Amino acid sequence: AVVSTQSTGITSGLWRTSRHPHYFGEILLWYGLFLAAIPYFTSPFNYLSILCPTLTALQIIYLSGVPMLEKAGLKKWGEDPKYVEYLNTTSCIIPCLGGSNKHKTA
Repeated sequence: AVVSTQSTGITSGLWRTSRHPHYFGEILLWYGLFLAAIPYFTSPFNYLSILCPTLTALQIIYLSGVPMLEKAGLKKWGEDPKYVEYLNTTSCIIPCLGGSNKHKTA
């Protein structure tokens, strides 16, 4: 049975502006730690540590977090036109950027 997106709570609060606000927060946390560490860098090689938050962000966005949740959401609510509209009008990660318009109703 298809569950209405109204009952899922994904159209209110932070989920109204981003489909994955928790991942956005995690990515900001790791970049914030990098920025906080910059004053303590003693070598130009320390700047290579930017790879850590960057690789974490890429992993979340393209490998583990977002793709798995998007796939599960489509499986559960993909037939619901309200959910498809939500996908098309809501940013995946960064709040308030808008959707992708790549999801179509089945």
